[in-house]
Amino acid sequence: MTAPSPALKATRIVGAPGCGKTEHLVRRIADLLEAGVDPASVLAVCATPTAALAFARRLAATGAPHADAVAATTARTLALRVLALPEAKAFTGRRARLLVAFEESFLMEDMKVSGLRPRRLHEMLKFFYRSWTEMADDDPAWLLAGEETEVHTLLKENLAYCQGMLEPEAANLAVRFLRTAPDAAPRYAHVLVDDYQDLSRASQLLAEAVATESITVAGCEEACVEVFDSYPYAKGLEEFLERFPEADARELDACCHSAAVRTALARLSSDDAPAAAHMRTTGEAPAGTVEALACDDAPAEFSAVADRVVAALDAGATPESIVVATPNALWTRTLARALDERGVATAALPHTQPVKGDVRDFARSETARMVTLLNLVADPTDAVAWRCWCGFGDHLTNSAAFAAMRESSASAGITGDVAALARLAADPSPSKQAFVGAQRVAEAYDQAQTLLPQLAGLEGEALLDAIAAAVTGRDEAAPAVLRGLCLAADDVDAPSMAARARTRTLDPAIDAGSAVALVPFDQAVGLSPDVLIIAGLVNGFVPVREYFDLAEMPLDKQERTHATNLRRMYALAGKAGRDLVLSYFTSADLETAGRLKLKIDRIRLKGGQRICAISRSIYADALLEGWQMPPNQL
Repeated sequence: MTAPSPALKATRIVGAPGCGKTEHLVRRIADLLEAGVDPASVLAVCATPTAALAFARRLAATGAPHADAVAATTARTLALRVLALPEAKAFTGRRARLLVAFEESFLMEDMKVSGLRPRRLHEMLKFFYRSWTEMADDDPAWLLAGEETEVHTLLKENLAYCQGMLEPEAANLAVRFLRTAPDAAPRYAHVLVDDYQDLSRASQLLAEAVATESITVAGCEEACVEVFDSYPYAKGLEEFLERFPEADARELDACCHSAAVRTALARLSSDDAPAAAHMRTTGEAPAGTVEALACDDAPAEFSAVADRVVAALDAGATPESIVVATPNALWTRTLARALDERGVATAALPHTQPVKGDVRDFARSETARMVTLLNLVADPTDAVAWRCWCGFGDHLTNSAAFAAMRESSASAGITGDVAALARLAADPSPSKQAFVGAQRVAEAYDQAQTLLPQLAGLEGEALLDAIAAAVTGRDEAAPAVLRGLCLAADDVDAPSMAARARTRTLDPAIDAGSAVALVPFDQAVGLSPDVLIIAGLVNGFVPVREYFDLAEMPLDKQERTHATNLRRMYALAGKAGRDLVLSYFTSADLETAGRLKLKIDRIRLKGGQRICAISRSIYADALLEGWQMPPNQL
């Protein structure tokens, strides 16, 4: 690959969680601003949108001049900004338009025309995605001739046809474009990257590509977790020094956490170096605790966690200094209700994208169809939306028809499926039978062409309600999930609402300025709570139930799963500044335990009901007591 500019001043900062890496970056930017550096020339790249908001808030708190003018963003947003440039559109032949989860379902059906078995196709696509994020395609021979090359070509052709992009390829394409047109890039004199280990390799290289004077990165290899970028690249911290051999390499080796939290992290760490770092204090560490919150069952745990939050608030903690990490959406929803009943405001990050359903079934994909119709109202040339709209309700999403259209369009020199759809709809009826599903596709296209003029000019709730009625045939208000994605205090025209829905789906964030944050286990990155409560910390949630059964999870996969979970818990627990609370429950009825996929230790009969004994997570054991035996023997 192209070597970075030799004039670029590079700094690498490493240290265990709690050693002050983020504060070091914040202070460095504040120093630049106080020295008179133009804030527009400084860029902070963070691992998640929430981390970017938290970083900006910490920077503003320094009081540095014009701190609010410094851009704090994610590598994904930076990549899409680059790819939206006219020159980049010409380079990629596509729009800077990422597919959301339900839209990827259509792409997957289109890929099945390759003839590969689903499992083989799934594994091959994962290989492509990881390779993109690691810039493996720098090597012209990275794909094997034959099946691999053919399937990869088909994937790229399908993406080009619908004018969409996948998240793992965004940074890859941005880096490739900047190599051909470096002067077209947005440029920043000083680029600083936090949680560098949580970015993909392509994202790491992208951050360097837009820096002109200095690049500063901070991270911890042992805390590498997939939080936003696919396939985070921990080895990038070492490769950074290979690309910048003259870099200022700094190691922060004293922990700001309370002594109790430092001891727990040292127990959990599988590496002697970070363990030793956690035993050295800055001298400013607060007094704190690590406690186990044992509850009889899940309802008791929800109540106990809410009570613990209230107790922390009563003791003087501010809402924004408390974070509750949850294992799944059920725990988030229920804890939010429990806290609301106690008058505690919360802000929650979703565990999954909010629009779900089976795109092959009209009744089970109503919300997805509403989002798609909104996208078409906002932009009638949105090829991804047309592909989806004309595929809903079919068992194969009309993939055969689109494969035939793609091939015929290519031979006719037509790019994008909008033109192909228009041509198909305008054809006489007999020609619509030229390939399987053509009639269904043409009818769906004609239906949308009838609806779009009826919806034109509507805004806000009126537009969403009209879209809901058009999709369902019922005179009902738009569902809450659609309103939550689209509505805001202003800018409620169709393009603004469609863009807002995509941002809230792909880049969810919370700015918990006066609320308790509820986040998934892996989404506490960038936050610095005084009180961290890890809820639902039981075997079955982490690790998953299959981990304990070698018949379901072979030893090699079990070891990889353990290594991943260890990093997850290390990164999560490392966010606790003063108090760490490990919450769990010890029993559940058999039906609930089965539905939640909990690891059942034993079953007993109580009051005529079968009750399962549930153990706290082996990682809770490690944080509280240290490892007692190798995990594969538990």
